Amino acid sequence: MRPPRPSGALTRDAAPQPIWGRPDPALAAAGIEGEYVVARVRLVAMGLLMIAPTWNLFSSPGTAMHVAGFSVTLAATLASAGIWWVLKNGGWRPWVGFASSAFDVSMVSLALVSFLVVASPMVALNSTVTFEMYFLALVATSLRYDARICIVVGTLAIAEYASLWGFAASQYDLADPRYLQDAGPYLPVDLATRLLLLAIATLLSVTIVRRAQRLLYLAAHDRLTGLYNRGHFDGVLNSTFLQAARDKSRLAVAILDVDHFKRINDEHGHAVGDRVLQTLAERLSRSMRRTDVVARYGGEEFVLLMPSTSLEDAIGHVEEVRQEVHGTPVPLGQGRQLTLNFSAGVAALPVDSEASTPAALLTLADHRLLEAKRQGRGRCVGQFLSA
Repeated sequence: MRPPRPSGALTRDAAPQPIWGRPDPALAAAGIEGEYVVARVRLVAMGLLMIAPTWNLFSSPGTAMHVAGFSVTLAATLASAGIWWVLKNGGWRPWVGFASSAFDVSMVSLALVSFLVVASPMVALNSTVTFEMYFLALVATSLRYDARICIVVGTLAIAEYASLWGFAASQYDLADPRYLQDAGPYLPVDLATRLLLLAIATLLSVTIVRRAQRLLYLAAHDRLTGLYNRGHFDGVLNSTFLQAARDKSRLAVAILDVDHFKRINDEHGHAVGDRVLQTLAERLSRSMRRTDVVARYGGEEFVLLMPSTSLEDAIGHVEEVRQEVHGTPVPLGQGRQLTLNFSAGVAALPVDSEASTPAALLTLADHRLLEAKRQGRGRCVGQFLSA
């Protein structure tokens, strides 16, 4: 028997996920693509940013600040090229977003530290162009679509700039008039405002990600039942089918249809019909593994995607769920209750080898659903039928 999910079906008003939770699989996929985009933009940006320090170095080769600026920019460019190459060659891992985002803000901090060493502490603290690159890095974190990265990297940026300020204040007399001409006065309130702006930028990046999560949730889920909708299911089926075909692994799909649903609406009203769909959605969701996908496919039809599951196991599990649903009536109030049942068709790889595409596999399951109805409903069919 399969281990149940710890929670039931998602409700239509539920939040997409906890702020510190892993992104939704669809959002995680978008985050991977975002990482590639950031890597390409970072490489192009660093190449363009090399122009000014290279010009300054050749114009004034003896200036320490120009040497430091060129060295830091060159190191960042080489590192950017390395990150892009690794990602291009399939080197993405779940921690890459954290590492590359931390790299972005740390390179800004390193540039400010180099200004402190070769110029003056106030040049580092009062820098305008270099400091503003923190905001570019923080905006880029939102392209990973992971609020955790936004929070961690935003906190890192604040900590690094605050540490630079703290170190400079402890080692230098920041009010020394010598620093005034080159870098402006030491105004603690301005530096504190910079830290506040970094915090606000972090909050905005988190808000962007949370908004994207909510929009994705609405786009990918059925509003009535909280399950995934047909569009999302089709996308997951396509990718999972291709993976199973490559790995020659097992994959099962099932289509379920509530028996006599029109009669339920006609006799009890559409409100009861909606409650029936919500109840079935919750029971299906609760009975599936975390790796399975449950979706409302349209009307009173539901679909199940079960990776690493044989045809026999899928039939047995769907039949087990059907018996549970049939044996647990839906309370209607005032002592009334409604007994549910459904018909189902199941198809699976690799035994259904004639299903050479995701659509063909689903069509085969649909034909078997029709066969279940022809046999009298209230049953699960998975025998080898021709599509």
